[in-house]
Amino acid sequence: MPDSILVAEDERASGEYLKLLLEEMGFEVRLTGNGVEALLALEAGAFDLVITDLRMPSMDGFELLTHLGQRWPDLPAIVLTANEDVSDVIDAIRLGAVNYLVKPATPSSVGLAVERALLTRRRSVIADATVPELVGQSKAMVEVRHRVLMAARSDVHVLVTGDTGTGKELVSRAIHTHSGLSKGPFVAHNCALSPSDLFESEFFGHRRGAFTGADRDRRGLLREAHEGVLFLDELETLDPGFQAKLLRVIDDGEVRPVGAEKAERVNVRFVAATNREAQVMIDEGSLREDIYYRLRGIEIRLPAIADRREDIPMLVSHFDRDGADSFTPEAMEALCRAPLPGNIRQLRNIVQGARAAAGDSPVGMLHLPADQLGRGGASALTGTGAGGIPRGISLRELERRAILQALEDCDANRTRAAKLLEIDRSTLRRKMAEYEIEG
Repeated sequence: MPDSILVAEDERASGEYLKLLLEEMGFEVRLTGNGVEALLALEAGAFDLVITDLRMPSMDGFELLTHLGQRWPDLPAIVLTANEDVSDVIDAIRLGAVNYLVKPATPSSVGLAVERALLTRRRSVIADATVPELVGQSKAMVEVRHRVLMAARSDVHVLVTGDTGTGKELVSRAIHTHSGLSKGPFVAHNCALSPSDLFESEFFGHRRGAFTGADRDRRGLLREAHEGVLFLDELETLDPGFQAKLLRVIDDGEVRPVGAEKAERVNVRFVAATNREAQVMIDEGSLREDIYYRLRGIEIRLPAIADRREDIPMLVSHFDRDGADSFTPEAMEALCRAPLPGNIRQLRNIVQGARAAAGDSPVGMLHLPADQLGRGGASALTGTGAGGIPRGISLRELERRAILQALEDCDANRTRAAKLLEIDRSTLRRKMAEYEIEG
């Protein structure tokens, strides 16, 4: 028996087009003109999927989504929008929509969205409302976990941003783990490592004999990630021409391996990541604006550890088998005050190295790498050395002083100062604005 789809669309021509398109794909379709009619249809019979416009008379799509969440929480819904307004899309996803289509939707985009929604529904056993692999109780991390679960409950593509070492791949894996595609593959790839002359083979795969050296078939990343998630780190490092080819796959869901005569259908959810500011990359031409907007159905920005220092004791417990209590108060204070430009990755390495040095003994100041604890090393952070930072200084003031000193040492050259501080130039610019530092 074919899946049944309920369509709520007040524009008659658009509704009839969508109905005809879905029927040609083999679905049973019921067309209604607004949210009220859709609710009456839902009360009269069962459906496998709802597709609704957002702007309709009598009852709009947002109100319809609210009713669906209250009365039919397991019924997936896709929303139609006249433009890729991110705020509308996010509002719809918060209300339970699993995906969105921009009108006029192409047959391939409709087919891909419907296929993914029905597949997710059949597999979906969303995990509980916690994400235990993401450690921390700061306000910033509570928001990250909320957006991860929101992303997991939808089918839209995701963009994860944040400084180096903040855990972008970990967040991407959490989205996969807590989604309806969790039984499918998770394929991770760093785009900076993609040889330009092998892009098609690496992503699309190839047939044996397609070119010199192709002694066997290769599936390619996109086919390996079929019915799962493809995580693309440092997407902006791909040539813009290659980004355009990926965009075609995102929109059409078809891959043609090198040397193959026909394209193959793939159902892939994309999660992309970058540690740079999107607008800067778009302006310089390293990131195509169209692929950026297509991938940021949901954007999750990860905080730097400097913005969530209250989470450091929990993170130490997570990384050390003996827990935070096995660190002396002075050692824990030093970690909580350290600049840690490498963020979570750097903190983990410090904790694990200190534990190895301490053995079964408590971790003290002697076990911590002084060169990673900030200007002046451990003595400056604990206030024990001549000319060191006094005890009781706030973390914000410590960070502000470090930035001022770096700018002074580098003659106000921001690029050199950022390198000295071991942070991105964009992070330095943001911090300077936050602390009202001129230069």
